[in-house]
Amino acid sequence: MPSSQLPPLGALLAFEAAAESGTFADAAKKLFVTPAAVSQQIRSLEQLLEVTLFERSKMGVTLTRVGQSYLIFIHEALEKIRLGQQQIKQFSNLDVLTITSFPSIASKWLMPHTLSWMESHIDVEVRVEASHAIVDFNRSASDMCICFGNKHYSGLTKELLFTDTVSLVASPLLLKSLNDRSDMSSILELPMIHIDWGNHNHNLPDWSDWFEVAGIDRVAPQGGPHFNLSSMAIDAAVKGKGLLLGQNMMIKHELETGQLIPLSDIRLPLGEAYYLTYPKRTLNNPQAANFIHWIKQKAKEN
Repeated sequence: MPSSQLPPLGALLAFEAAAESGTFADAAKKLFVTPAAVSQQIRSLEQLLEVTLFERSKMGVTLTRVGQSYLIFIHEALEKIRLGQQQIKQFSNLDVLTITSFPSIASKWLMPHTLSWMESHIDVEVRVEASHAIVDFNRSASDMCICFGNKHYSGLTKELLFTDTVSLVASPLLLKSLNDRSDMSSILELPMIHIDWGNHNHNLPDWSDWFEVAGIDRVAPQGGPHFNLSSMAIDAAVKGKGLLLGQNMMIKHELETGQLIPLSDIRLPLGEAYYLTYPKRTLNNPQAANFIHWIKQKAKEN
């Protein structure tokens, strides 16, 4: 058989079912056909490929070495087809808007704005998916994602949202133990919260960076609460667990409500900006195009 010629889909489904069940009879039940039909499909596939895929016995069937290797590729290909079947309704449904974002950005910045947008677009079903994973828009029904930096997503539209900064903040609960809240030396004796972004740590200003800009000659302490999500660090700071270099776009609500108090005018920018990324197909959805324009305006206002 020429390598470019593909076997019939029915034969591949029969092969997968037989490989997973171990008998043609069980495979037939799974496919709602007769065992004879499954046997014929497998035999036709073997003849087409010019190989033996199964060892037959009275107890059932067992994949040959060639069959085991072939199953890996066939199972992956069929799973992609099944995924496409599942996603096709979502791709064609213009009343559904799916947005993917990093968890902390999703909860602290995106959601407040999205909830506001939903109030004037009650007929649109909005889905927000929080994830650190890179979105594969060829397989995902997501319409857009908010990403950090522009390293990934080549060939897609990437629009700048904002470059965030961090500022020194603390909860009134933490500061109530101080006699003089304006005394920076006393403030810096309080516990300090650390945020670990893993491979992105070099893009997030830390206590050493802040001390250097502030002109303070001291070694940044390594002790204190550590978190790998900015949102968790913000929650801990609100509860009075330590000083925080908080991202200003994420702590806006906490500052407005007095849950956190700014302690310095120093603002240190992150090493990368946040972008709104989406494929061309997204603009075919008028609701998605509307949201993109709207959220960009909100980012500028902030």
